[in-house]
Amino acid sequence: MFRRISKLDKGLDAFDRGEWRRARRLLEESLEEEERAMGHYHVGLLYWRGLGGKPDKARAVEHFARAAEDGLPGAQTAYGIALRSGVGAAQDIELARDQFRAAAGAQDGEAMIQLAALSDPEEAHYWLLRASENGYTPAMAHLADAIMERDPIEALSWLYADVTLSGDDAARKRAAALARELSAKEISAAQKSGRLYAKEIQQRTRGR
Repeated sequence: MFRRISKLDKGLDAFDRGEWRRARRLLEESLEEEERAMGHYHVGLLYWRGLGGKPDKARAVEHFARAAEDGLPGAQTAYGIALRSGVGAAQDIELARDQFRAAAGAQDGEAMIQLAALSDPEEAHYWLLRASENGYTPAMAHLADAIMERDPIEALSWLYADVTLSGDDAARKRAAALARELSAKEISAAQKSGRLYAKEIQQRTRGR
């Protein structure tokens, strides 16, 4: 017996394929049939980015808020970003912080980056390190920036880990620029640490 594919599933598939107009239509139709957090979140993304139609930040935030109420981490982060910036919603830093903390509790890396931006240096380091150790490569670049002056070898280590895991050209260029300021011994130490960080992350996240 075949399982009937829901409009939500079809809409999410269209979203993943970049078929934006079809995704918007199917996801909005799915919400008329049954309100689901994933549907609200992805419709919110479409409106926020102007994919499949005109952008509408306020409408996007309404969808993010609905999904955030249901505890969807990505939606909590998106809602928090809107609240922090005051785009599509009245600015509310404390409510934004609450949303980021909730999402960070579910290991959302972007939420941890956002919390770091709202924190003092010590707490910011905690959130960036936590996100980096969880394998969220954008956090590795932020962490490298934060510790560059006081510990350039550790900063380079995280840039190398970023390159190993993501292959990101920007991270590779930044690593090369920083390496030019260090000795061969320091570069070797950073490469060793970076490979170790990447290996540990891959082992830790393999089962996710």
